[in-house]
Amino acid sequence: MYGILNVSKSGMSSTQNKINVISNNIVNSNTAGYKKLDVEFQDLVRAGLSNNSYPTNDVNATTGTGIKSTTEVRNFTQGSLKNTKISTNLAIDGEGLFRVIRSDNTYAYTRNGEFSVDANGTLVDDAGNILDIQFEDEKNYNNSGITSDNLSVNKQGEVFVNDEKIGNINLYKPTGDNDVLSASGNLFIANDGIELIAADGDIYQGYTEMSNVEISQEFTDLIAMQRAFQLNSKGFTVADEMWSMINNLQSR
Repeated sequence: MYGILNVSKSGMSSTQNKINVISNNIVNSNTAGYKKLDVEFQDLVRAGLSNNSYPTNDVNATTGTGIKSTTEVRNFTQGSLKNTKISTNLAIDGEGLFRVIRSDNTYAYTRNGEFSVDANGTLVDDAGNILDIQFEDEKNYNNSGITSDNLSVNKQGEVFVNDEKIGNINLYKPTGDNDVLSASGNLFIANDGIELIAADGDIYQGYTEMSNVEISQEFTDLIAMQRAFQLNSKGFTVADEMWSMINNLQSR
């Protein structure tokens, strides 16, 4: 009897985790550069059925004890590019992440290329994180005179101001699935001791990359998970009915 409850509990917990992930993907479907999360299911350890109190014809017979949801995995497939005609907007086609400098001078990485020029002539994102440019010839943000009118970036990431090259925007990529962690503001940070390597994606000026969330697929998965949650909850109803039958038999 307790096995029914444990299996139903594991199923409800796992499907609830999947529903939470799907809901998060749907909410961020219009977030520039957002990469969807994927969660799968795994079978728990199987229990043997053959014992003195439960004889079977097959000594190797087993039964499932439930499921668990896997660790969330970030899906880095390409999102569609949207033409914004804003010169400070940048989109990556292919592999790679922009590197930004946060307020505590640490690096973070993002696919969100919705940058703008602040009052100091610095390219920043919505949170004020600074786009990391590898400047040349003693150039920097203070003496480059960057504005939205004179800025030009080619596909290779070369940055020009009034047709004069001032530096490069390098792209970076992790080598393994667990090399980066999600942070707030649609950012990623490298795990301790991990260095991201150079990526060879193309950069398109005047575009932003949309999220890679397929709304129709997410709603289909959501409906399936809701039905699975309801089905797992029936296990508690069945167990309760069986206990009621046993109690009624004992009382007679």
